[in-house]
Amino acid sequence: MKERKNRFIVRMSSSMFVKALTLFLLINSAVYGQKRFIPVAVLSAGETNAADVFAEAGEKDSLRCIRYFLDGVQVLQGNGHLGAALDTVYTEGEKIIGKIYVGPSLAWTALSAGNVDDELLPGNFPRNGFSKNKIDPKRLEIINEHILTKCEDSGYPFATIRLDSLQAEAAGVRAVLQLNKGPQIRIDSIRMNGSQVVAPVYLYNYLGIKPGDLYDESQLRKVDIRLRELAFLQATRPSGLLFTDDYTRLDLFLAPKKASQFDGVIGLLPDETGKGKATLTGDVHLKLQNSFKRGEVIELNWKQLPPRSQDLKIHLRYPFLFNTPLGIDAFLNVYKRDTLFVDVIRNLGLLITLKGNNFVKAFVNAKESNLQSTAGLENITVLPPYADINITGYGATAHFEELDYRINPRQGFQLDANSVIGNRNISRNTGINPEAYENIPLQSTQYQGLLEWQLFVPITGNHVATIGSRSAFIYSENLFDNELFRIGGLKSLRGFDEESIFASSYSMLNIEYRFLTDINSFLFVFINGAWYERNGSGIYVNDTPLGFGTGYNFQTRLGILSISYALGKQFDNPIQVRNGKVHFGIVNYF
Repeated sequence: MKERKNRFIVRMSSSMFVKALTLFLLINSAVYGQKRFIPVAVLSAGETNAADVFAEAGEKDSLRCIRYFLDGVQVLQGNGHLGAALDTVYTEGEKIIGKIYVGPSLAWTALSAGNVDDELLPGNFPRNGFSKNKIDPKRLEIINEHILTKCEDSGYPFATIRLDSLQAEAAGVRAVLQLNKGPQIRIDSIRMNGSQVVAPVYLYNYLGIKPGDLYDESQLRKVDIRLRELAFLQATRPSGLLFTDDYTRLDLFLAPKKASQFDGVIGLLPDETGKGKATLTGDVHLKLQNSFKRGEVIELNWKQLPPRSQDLKIHLRYPFLFNTPLGIDAFLNVYKRDTLFVDVIRNLGLLITLKGNNFVKAFVNAKESNLQSTAGLENITVLPPYADINITGYGATAHFEELDYRINPRQGFQLDANSVIGNRNISRNTGINPEAYENIPLQSTQYQGLLEWQLFVPITGNHVATIGSRSAFIYSENLFDNELFRIGGLKSLRGFDEESIFASSYSMLNIEYRFLTDINSFLFVFINGAWYERNGSGIYVNDTPLGFGTGYNFQTRLGILSISYALGKQFDNPIQVRNGKVHFGIVNYF
């Protein structure tokens, strides 16, 4: 990044003399050694009340005494005494005396904007210029800084500013601002040194800088920060700008970083019927990120759930479609619940990628839930807890995260929010007695909302606390079980069977303590609890389940292995060790 020191000379010329004088006096004050003195300021030539300038001072060493005097000089200059200076420093016994020349208090008879355009001036700069205001070098410095920053952000990185047409008058000083913008600079090219990690079109859109854009210091200053926020690449050295007479080039130094992952979990659940047989569950997750160098994400997730249920999810995210800020986000979910029903959910959204892994999305969501069998339902007069339902919803979602290390964070947060409103239709199934649909509104509106967050807090050393919560609700008339949320299991409420709890609304809290044994390894203990209610199909249930347990994640050559053991308690049932849930898993990044 281009150094700004060359412009500091112009911006801070009013204080450079004071800084040089400070350095000179500090060097020459070494003869005083470490003896302690009482500083006494003696003001002369245009006396002002010393008490208004200098605070009561206790004993200080010689260096601090001189700093005390120089601070007083700056206060005087800020009050309009531009000629204020430290004349002499000497000792008398235990006192160190500084003689300070104050000089007259000067004011602007007129300070006008000169050739500076209105859009470059700070908002508090009078459009008719300053008049009868004390001359304050710091305020002038702030004005100059604002003007030059505006120039830097609009294509003029070499702009300079100075006071012109200085005139001393009886009432004060008259001057105008004189701005020299210098040449207009454009970023002619962006060169990616090292491995070809990602397509240029992705990086241009993500950084907000494209070849041919005007030089914008505010954007260039963020380049290294934004590169660090990407999961699939890393900067091997800071970015740089090359200025020549013919072109200006932004140089990036990039290398790939492991971001794709494969993980699997095997669960061993006890048979709660008491027959001594265990149930095996599985969860396989494949996530490919930036495989085609477009920053895209492809995910496949398959679960084997009890009893005889399966869940398949496919997800595609493709940012910056056709070189625009918009991307697509598509999702397909097929869920089979035993022999009862099958859910098919399709979700298609427009995506706006923000920094790092952050994004916002507007989407259309279509859900079809159909009964697998109607055997025995020919003569019923009341619908069962499941029905054939179609819902077309419209919503928005947002994801924000800021983690110091994505795989095993010590500090940071994650936040997800989602809301949907949809048109709900109940389809008449020809295999069910038509009388069962009487007094049932076949069309209605459905509302859904979700808020989830997780916070990582470093305690001390290798100790980390994790606090997280997830809350959601679904509301519609006559909800059926195949519309409800399914919670419970390793990734939601540990200590309970996977997706075994049906809820129309819930709120979960998880508190976890981690002891980090390596960069990707940690021992943990946790407690998680929830409140939920199930309000649908003429049934109302609410409970506060509680789960707790322990486990260990540790790095191996195969990946990060994990083992955990959890117990859970629902309703008034006692905690039973034989009902503990054991999970084995592996996560591999590539």
